[in-house]
Amino acid sequence: MDPLSMVRQYNVNNKEIIAEGDNIIFGEFSWPKTVKTNYMVFGSGKDGAPKNYYTLECLLFLLKHVSLTHPSYVRRAAAANMPMVRRPDRKELLAYLNGKTSTATAIDKSAPLEIPSQVKRTVEDTSDSAAKKPRYDDSDVQN
Repeated sequence: MDPLSMVRQYNVNNKEIIAEGDNIIFGEFSWPKTVKTNYMVFGSGKDGAPKNYYTLECLLFLLKHVSLTHPSYVRRAAAANMPMVRRPDRKELLAYLNGKTSTATAIDKSAPLEIPSQVKRTVEDTSDSAAKKPRYDDSDVQN
């Protein structure tokens, strides 16, 4: 379970991706929006240079503005202070995220991936949770 695969799965199936605070939520899984995916930025990792990866929010910003021409998308991303997908990556990345291809050459299978957080969203979360917590008196604590 990695953020890049989740973006692809949710995008292909037209499922809602929820941005809440600094997190991006996919059903019961959540990652920080700044988490790095395993999709390498064009030109990174060559000739001993460090590998750079697109962040989750960067990919979602591209999908949200996919109808823009690349120069317009770049201007919009810069105005939003958002990292942007480079032109050489755009076509192959979108083909992958839209389900037209099953993989992409820039996907780094050896990249370290962050484990998602589990999100439990129930009706109880919206009520006063303090009333639902068990109460202990001093004699219970000693036992």
